[in-house]
Amino acid sequence: MQIHRFLPLLLVGALAAQEVSSPRATILAPIIPAPVAQPVPQAVLRLDIAPESILESKERIVNGQKITTQEITPITLPPIPPAPEPRPLTAGQIAARDAKLASARKYRSLMLSCTVFDDKHTRIQGTTRIKDTTERWEAWSNINFHHFNRLPRFQKNDITYSLFLGIGDENTTKAAARFARATRTYTPPTIPDLPADPTTAPRFIVTSGNPTAEDLAPIVGLHELYQDHHKELISEYIRIKAQQEREAAERLANPPDPKPDIIIQHWTVTPDAPPAPTKLEIIPTKTEEGETK
Repeated sequence: MQIHRFLPLLLVGALAAQEVSSPRATILAPIIPAPVAQPVPQAVLRLDIAPESILESKERIVNGQKITTQEITPITLPPIPPAPEPRPLTAGQIAARDAKLASARKYRSLMLSCTVFDDKHTRIQGTTRIKDTTERWEAWSNINFHHFNRLPRFQKNDITYSLFLGIGDENTTKAAARFARATRTYTPPTIPDLPADPTTAPRFIVTSGNPTAEDLAPIVGLHELYQDHHKELISEYIRIKAQQEREAAERLANPPDPKPDIIIQHWTVTPDAPPAPTKLEIIPTKTEEGETK
């Protein structure tokens, strides 16, 4: 047990040595994307159906929503164009494809479960595969992992990572008050001693499990990226959060119609008659003894 208590510190020491020998992580796309021109709204295509073409119309109310079903005179639609014939690759194209595949980067999805406590520390949970079993590991970071919400693909060593976060928040003060109302005692998690300023000293400590150096390499990379790009990461996080709050306020002030009227128009198509089945004539054969089969 005493050795396990110092395991996180030993891992941090090993990671510090790794940072010296391995290249720093790099971002493969801008953190703050260029503004995208909003597409011009396209008119909704609707069938122009004359009243006399409506053969039958039925209305019903489902959970307060009006749904109208109309059978209309059949409409002839243009035929679906045939798919283009595949063109075989030339020898040069095959060679270029093979060369591209041979030089392609290694891609991996980095999936982490995170909880941010009091907007300061993040508990990180990941998995590692040992032989035929999958084991969970846990670490604590002094970075608010919400700041990685818009992080593009990044590279650490020779692997390109795409980050997928399942992330939540815990306010220990509110949690204690919530437990007190239920006459229960809230026990906050034990957070390791980490530097107070993650922008100058981003750090993490493994507190349980046995992650491998390969498991921890992208975590090291995230902390390197935060040290190098924390201004852009925080700025983009604040911008997106303000935009979401503004859009939520606009929806609250101008709520869309939750149950608009729906009109469903259909017509009956008579399929072509299938070809008549071919009649097979069975001619009996005779064996050498004269018996018919």
